[in-house]
Amino acid sequence: MANYECVTRSNYFRVKDPEAFRKFMSRVYGSNKVNLWEQKDKEDRLVFGFGLFGGIGGYASEETADDDDLEEYTDYDVFLDGLQKHIAADDAIIIVEGGNESLRYIIGSAVVVTRNAIEYFDVTNLATRRAAELLENPQWTTKCNY
Repeated sequence: MANYECVTRSNYFRVKDPEAFRKFMSRVYGSNKVNLWEQKDKEDRLVFGFGLFGGIGGYASEETADDDDLEEYTDYDVFLDGLQKHIAADDAIIIVEGGNESLRYIIGSAVVVTRNAIEYFDVTNLATRRAAELLENPQWTTKCNY
């Protein structure tokens, strides 16, 4: 059986307090090192992006940051809640993940995080719904993963 392999990447976005955000991101863990990028946007404002080869596991609180088994103490929802606290009020974070387990299934997903909401999108579900609309048949469905 094949292993699931993925990559995760965000858009560039602004935060309220860059130093506090850097500290927050230093405690985010995943299946590999989480890379944090900084650059200036067209208006010369500081923006951040992040990504990794693999998936994000969660956020390690100060109490668990030195523990070898972080997954026992943290989860992905804690990470998303933390992002909400840092994002600028008029910006959004889009986290895109693409992955596969051989050709058994291919995943394309996105999470959109704003100060007031978190929404998850699955590309297969979006494409299936859109195909049903284009066919003018709301009951149409298909199987994409095996």
